[in-house]
Amino acid sequence: MSFSSEVKSELARTAFGKSCCASAELAGIIRSCGAIHIEGKGDLGVRLVTENAAVARRIKTLLSERFSADASLLVGEHSFARGRRAYALHLSGKRGGNRILRETDIVKPAGSRRHMEEGLSERFFRKKCCRKALLRGLFLGAGTVSDPKSGYNLELVFADEATAASARKLFGSFTDLKAGVRQRRGRIVVYLKDSEQIKDVLTIMGAHAKLLAFEDVRLMKELRGRTNRVNNCELANVDRALATSSRELDAIQSIRRRNLLDELPSGLLDTALIRLDHPDATLAELGALHTPPIGKSAVSARMKRIEKFAEEG
Repeated sequence: MSFSSEVKSELARTAFGKSCCASAELAGIIRSCGAIHIEGKGDLGVRLVTENAAVARRIKTLLSERFSADASLLVGEHSFARGRRAYALHLSGKRGGNRILRETDIVKPAGSRRHMEEGLSERFFRKKCCRKALLRGLFLGAGTVSDPKSGYNLELVFADEATAASARKLFGSFTDLKAGVRQRRGRIVVYLKDSEQIKDVLTIMGAHAKLLAFEDVRLMKELRGRTNRVNNCELANVDRALATSSRELDAIQSIRRRNLLDELPSGLLDTALIRLDHPDATLAELGALHTPPIGKSAVSARMKRIEKFAEEG
C-alpha cells in the first residue's frame, strides 16, 4: 500500500465530528470525486468514484449515519482508474441526492429553479473545524501525498478551476500554508512541496499516525544531510590542509636546493626543519613541536614568511 493510501485509510477511520463538519467533509468529497446528473422529473443524483476501499466505506457510512441516505455501491473498473479496481457509489435524487446537494451548498434554490454553485461554499470557511473537515474531504476525494523517502509533494487534482481556486484559498486560510497551482493533462493541480507545510496538513486533516511516520523519515533525511555536509566540510578542510602543507614543503625544498636555509632567521629555520620532519602534521601539531611551543597562528605566520622568502630569495 502506498503512503498516500495509508494516509487515506487512517483518515477514513477518524470521527465525523459535528454535523456542520460532516456537511463540510461531504461537500469536499462531492466536489473532488463526484459527478451530478439529472434524473427523471428533475431529480439530481450523485455519483462518487474512488480507488480506495476505505474511502468508499467512509463515504457510504457518512451518507448513512449523518444524512440517512443509502447509496448503492458498485465495484469494477473505471476509466479514471486506468483499468484498476474502483468503487462507485450512486445516490439517486429521491433517495437523498436532492437533499444532500442542498445541505452541502452545491445546489441552491433560485426562485422556482435551482442554481449550481461554483467552488466551495463560504459557509464552510467560517469555522476552523469545518475548514479542517473540508480539507479532509478534498484530500479523500482527489488527494495524493508522496512517500517522504522519495520526496515531498502533496497534491489535490481537480477538473474545474473554481474548485481548485477554492482549495487554494482553503490552504491559505491556515497559518503558513501557501499552495501552488499548475495545469497537468487538462486538470488543475493544487500542490504543496514544503515538508513543514505537508506536515501541517497531515495534522490538520487528522492523520496523526502517518504524521509520526512522515516526521521519522524527514528527521532521518535531515540527519543524513547534516552528516554529509559535515563530512564534506571535513574533507574540504583536509584537502585545504594537504594543499597548504604541499605548498609549504615545496617552498622549503626550494630554499634548501639553493643552499639558503642558513639565511633564514632562527625562528623560521626551526619551523622549516620541523615541517620537513613532519610533512603531514597540522599547524597546531607543528606548534606543539617547537621549543618552547608556539600557537597555530604563529606557525601560520612563519610559514607565510618562509614562502615569501622562497619566492624572493
